[in-house]
Amino acid sequence: MRPLNTTGKNMISFENETHNGFFVIRPEFDRLDSIVAPEFRRHVIELAIEKNTLVVLDLINVSFMDSSGLGAIISCYKSTQTSGGVVLCNIHDDVKEVFTLTHMDRIFDIDDDFDTCLQKQAA
Repeated sequence: MRPLNTTGKNMISFENETHNGFFVIRPEFDRLDSIVAPEFRRHVIELAIEKNTLVVLDLINVSFMDSSGLGAIISCYKSTQTSGGVVLCNIHDDVKEVFTLTHMDRIFDIDDDFDTCLQKQAA
């Protein structure tokens, strides 16, 4: 059984903002798993297509990701290639390990922090 969310935040909520011409999506939940993956996928793809620009997924709040979460991110990556694409930043070590073990770190553009990500993309 999944523990109750004690942060007071909606379990599936996002902070969305435009920053330096890129669209930033920051999930406000700590687990990207089978429970939230479908809504995460829908949200990211819809906004990426609507904004028609690069989407920066700032995963600073996500401390756990399972195969469903990875699948959702891969789906977002594939679905947004014609509308600007997706890059990732602020990934916790446990989440980064999922990318490393599956060799998805070779596919995705992953930066350690938000500012580095934006500078790299602006160059």
